[in-house]
Amino acid sequence: MVKQNLLSIHKWLGLLAGIFILIMGISGSIIVFDDEIDDLINHEIITQPNSTQPVSVDKAYSSIVNTHPNWEIRFTNIPEQANRVIEAEIRRPNDRRYLYLHPVSGKILLDKASKTNFTHWMLKLHYSLHAGVIGETILFVAALMFIGSLITGIWFYRKAIWRVCTFKIYPRFRDLKSTSSELHRTIGVWALLFNFITALTGTIILFTIVSAHLTSKGPEPIPDPPSINVSIDSLLNKAVESYPGFDPSYLMLPKQEGGTIRFYGHTDTDWPIHYRFSNYLQFNPNDGTLVHAFFIKDKPIEMHLLSFIYPLHFGNWGGIIIKILYSLFGIAPAILSITGFIIWQKRNSKKKTIKQNRQKERLAA
Repeated sequence: MVKQNLLSIHKWLGLLAGIFILIMGISGSIIVFDDEIDDLINHEIITQPNSTQPVSVDKAYSSIVNTHPNWEIRFTNIPEQANRVIEAEIRRPNDRRYLYLHPVSGKILLDKASKTNFTHWMLKLHYSLHAGVIGETILFVAALMFIGSLITGIWFYRKAIWRVCTFKIYPRFRDLKSTSSELHRTIGVWALLFNFITALTGTIILFTIVSAHLTSKGPEPIPDPPSINVSIDSLLNKAVESYPGFDPSYLMLPKQEGGTIRFYGHTDTDWPIHYRFSNYLQFNPNDGTLVHAFFIKDKPIEMHLLSFIYPLHFGNWGGIIIKILYSLFGIAPAILSITGFIIWQKRNSKKKTIKQNRQKERLAA
């Protein structure tokens, strides 16, 4: 009885969340390679001729302010040498644009709306279905259902897990139903740990996003950034010199009066799996004085665990090999969704056939 009830729970959780698991699995496998895809699409712009001149974030900042006043500015990639563009993202409450700027002159070489940016479009599909807070809430519930499906699946296949992992049970492909059943069990077991990690971290991320929307006190105001009266390049040098081992990789400029300049990045004491925003320095935009320094190495263990969530979910922590593995395993939820539906459809069809045959037998009698 318990087995039958758990199987029913497993089945219905999978069916109800199936289409959303399918979307998240496929889009997630693509998003893993977001940087590589962007580099491929914009290769001719991103790669610049070698130059001995220094990279100038100050000139890039001036170009952005002159062409896009009243936008929040974030520098997402600052090259060490002037052989690659400076990448920036500018934001308003309901809009984003992606800019590629010459590393020396700061001239804007490419200005893309978020709607025309393939990886951003895929990311929004992955976490919101392009439906705002409604889509985010639906996917949050679907992620919870997926976790429930995984837990019931662990119990249901608990006796087969070790035998599948040690190849003592081989998949047997005879017809569509048996093939779907074998794939569902084999892939479900082999991808179990990955699915649980990505489902759990994805649920936490979606909970954070949905909570932020639900607790919002109203629409965000249009950015009205203050003037930056210090050299950003000098602050970058100051950050590196003052904190040896700190490698700033993301720069956020203030979007309202009273805000600070923030440099985010890794340190040489971080693990690869630490989030790129785990450490930051805040500077006053008027005089360049240090306002605050935050380093994850000085924080309790729970802060480190929180820092692992984004890298664990998106797979951007261990180089190209990890990304390939994430992409391959990321297809697993999609396959589980499809095979689970086929198994249900075949069983349902068989039940209908049996019921119709019994009715015919009763009529004949």
